[in-house]
Amino acid sequence: MKLIAYLLLILSLPVFAKTETKSISMTVTEKGFEPSSLKVKAGEPINLKITRKTNGTCAREITVPSQKLKVDLPLDKEVTVKLQALAKGDIKFGCAMDMMIGGVIFAE
Repeated sequence: MKLIAYLLLILSLPVFAKTETKSISMTVTEKGFEPSSLKVKAGEPINLKITRKTNGTCAREITVPSQKLKVDLPLDKEVTVKLQALAKGDIKFGCAMDMMIGGVIFAE
């Protein structure tokens, strides 16, 4: 009986709770990445759902150097960019040519 109670206690601990991945929608327009700055909680993964709406910029890809990510952004198609748990601080993102600075993710 004690064993069953102990197992139930262990299984109810938050360590076993599944955290939900936050999704943030973004677009790429003539102005660049919109929004260009995001605030997220440090230590949690996020999904950026990005739709490129223009051919008028070089932002046909997104790069996140700190995560070693480079993802193509086809025109008018939503792409999900999965970011691993972010360390506390400022995470920069932008186009592959570094000509169009996308913005900053503030992980707090």
